[in-house]
Amino acid sequence: MDDITAPLVAVEWEDITAYSRTALPDDFEPYRLRKLTCGLLWKDTPEYIVVVGDYDISNEGRDYRHNDFHIIPRGVIRRLTYLREGTAPLVSLEVEAS
Repeated sequence: MDDITAPLVAVEWEDITAYSRTALPDDFEPYRLRKLTCGLLWKDTPEYIVVVGDYDISNEGRDYRHNDFHIIPRGVIRRLTYLREGTAPLVSLEVEAS
């Protein structure tokens, strides 16, 4: 199995809110949508991060082992937390042979 070195993260971010009517009523209260996405920090750039929420550990040797990508622009990220206990990851991607 490939050795996975991507850290596990929890990302709090703000999504957009849409209102589709042509005029806003007086009692309209805009609210913000806060999201929490957890997974492997697959890519980290100055403009965005990529979090992978699903990694297929049984698909060894194929190109499509990771799924459920979240591409999150840096401008909407409110907090990025590395999910570690000391220096060890909280979970392991190692699979025991059966």
